[in-house]
Amino acid sequence: MNNIIKKYIGESSLLMAFALMTTGTAMTSCSDETLSNINTDKTKVSELDPNAQLTTALLQTYGDFSLMDTYRNYISGFPQYFAGGWNVTNYAGSNFREDDIARRVWDRYYEVSIKNLVDAIHNSADKANLNAALRIHRVYLTAVLADTYGDVPCLEAGLGYISGISTPKYDTVEELYSWFFEELDACEKQLGTGTDRISGDVTSMGGDVAKWKKYANALRMRYAMRISDVNPQKAKEEFEKAVAAGAIASAADDAYIRYADTPYTYYDGANDYDFRTNALGEILYGQDATSPTMVCSTLFYQLQNTNDPRLYRICRHYYNIKRSQVKPDKEQNIDLTDDFLAYFRSKNLGEEPCNPGATWYTDWMNPATVDDLPTLKKYAEIDENTYANSDYIARAGRPCLNIDFEMPSCPGDLMSYAEVEFLKAEAATKDWNVGGDDAESHYEAGVRASMELLNNYYLTSNKISKEEIDAFIANNPLGDNPKETINTQAWILHMMNPSEGWANMRRSDYPAILNRDFLTKNGFTYTDSNWSMPVRLQYPELEGQYNSANYKAVIDRMGGTDDWHKRLWWDKADVNLQPDFNPPFGKGYRE
Repeated sequence: MNNIIKKYIGESSLLMAFALMTTGTAMTSCSDETLSNINTDKTKVSELDPNAQLTTALLQTYGDFSLMDTYRNYISGFPQYFAGGWNVTNYAGSNFREDDIARRVWDRYYEVSIKNLVDAIHNSADKANLNAALRIHRVYLTAVLADTYGDVPCLEAGLGYISGISTPKYDTVEELYSWFFEELDACEKQLGTGTDRISGDVTSMGGDVAKWKKYANALRMRYAMRISDVNPQKAKEEFEKAVAAGAIASAADDAYIRYADTPYTYYDGANDYDFRTNALGEILYGQDATSPTMVCSTLFYQLQNTNDPRLYRICRHYYNIKRSQVKPDKEQNIDLTDDFLAYFRSKNLGEEPCNPGATWYTDWMNPATVDDLPTLKKYAEIDENTYANSDYIARAGRPCLNIDFEMPSCPGDLMSYAEVEFLKAEAATKDWNVGGDDAESHYEAGVRASMELLNNYYLTSNKISKEEIDAFIANNPLGDNPKETINTQAWILHMMNPSEGWANMRRSDYPAILNRDFLTKNGFTYTDSNWSMPVRLQYPELEGQYNSANYKAVIDRMGGTDDWHKRLWWDKADVNLQPDFNPPFGKGYRE
């Protein structure tokens, strides 16, 4: 049998060889065309539409779950928005440096958005409006990267296929800010000069070139204020030009990315570039019932001590031993806020939000019992094993982030009217020309707009009333230290845009935050002898291997060490620290 098979194979091979020789060129031509057709994926386009690339880059800003570990573990923790969950405590709370977490914003924005934006900009020269929008968002993302890491590749980034540059140089932060102003000015002037439609715009601006102009000018105001301590003359000049050109002037002009009310995507979705849902809210919601986001004591007491009506709109008490992982649900995130507040009052207890460096279980509370919580008791009467768990009751005693801020359709904040008013308020204190009104008027407008923003985009019920806003403004005037008052309010505003919250805190040095030297170390991983708040993230370790010459140059500029306590060019002083923290309620943090 084997001989028969060998004979057949041999004869077949000879016949095939003869056929190939006799068909000659014609056979070769047919084969090339056939192979080309076979190897072409008909489901993929041969050229990318720059509008589609804009859509991808915009949605990735807040929609990429795989980069949100950096936001949850570092960027929302350093400015003391959140504390108490294991992730934010292990990394930001403990100053634990880990490359795999710190590099994700860098890796993903360069890998996806920057690459797409640079390519789309290159291929959209004949589409003036789209080209300008692409360039504006490139400025926005580059600013996030620069404010997070320091000197970063920009002008040579993403040019591998276009110019063959595979090892881009790092532009300094000072150079980048100068480029931001030039680019935003040029884009603002270019918008409206074309007839093309920005069909890839998935923001609240909806392709409206007039709104994109206002947005570009508002960003220019943000970046002008950022450099106000290091180059005040340039800052004043750029700020006043932006105001004169016309920036965001009402909540109707708010610039934010629209996300869909669809199921969470998690890591698998991010791998497939499925950025339809707000992944910042998604990761703050947590991937299981044991990892909700706790509000940091710094934020909690700031709201409590000023009788801020946002306190229990932002902070809630949930019993969530089981809950939907598709998206937040009101049923199994059992809201016990009213029960706990009544319990605290009856026992003359203050609330105990988590401090940086602590988790909900490391500084154990004396928990309420199920009998103290009437709402939970009704559930326990049906299923005691599930709804009378003392660990979960103890955790529910800590204030958590309201799940209204964690919905998949929450907006991705780019620039708001509230922020513009706070910027104008501070500019007025510097005697910059902001268009007539004084600092107090702009401050009050900013506070009002920031509270109304919660009503408009986040709160699904229990919205803040006009009377509550009026009372807060009356009881919290600008005061003797307007820089602190304004920037503390800006910090609250930026809770759901933590990269801007962290950047503006480092620039303004407010609000005063907890002195971490006073805090208890709770057995987590500590890799840093300096326990003050880091002011940047370190570069990805692989940069030293794949872009070694440029990486060495930037490290040399920093003094030879990739130090996350090295202040950026625009950051002139350390963030202010609170003295002994002694709120009217609760334990504070120093016995």
